[in-house]
Amino acid sequence: MNTATPLTHPAENLNSSEITANTLRLALITDQRVQDTDIFALLGWNDLPDALRNAIRSDMEAYRDELLGLYSTCDTGVKNRRKSVSYWIRAYRQGMCSEQTAVEALSATIAV
Repeated sequence: MNTATPLTHPAENLNSSEITANTLRLALITDQRVQDTDIFALLGWNDLPDALRNAIRSDMEAYRDELLGLYSTCDTGVKNRRKSVSYWIRAYRQGMCSEQTAVEALSATIAV
């Protein structure tokens, strides 16, 4: 006879970025206007200047599409780009760099 294994709550095994991704996915799926949903607002980035938003707009649209299940990626380049976007947005919002520096850094990583 097999011994029973204890059940754990699934969220206990997730790190904070997975929980955030799941929260965003749920918010996108439950919205009636999924394609019109502003991913910037969902991430709390709706106050970013236009230049910064434009530098990462395609990244955010791809992120939204992936959260909706339209495709999935395990590409390390995509994961590194998301980390870079998060880093530069956080650096800008915390006053560690100027808007121009963040835009230039994010524009440079797109070309790589």
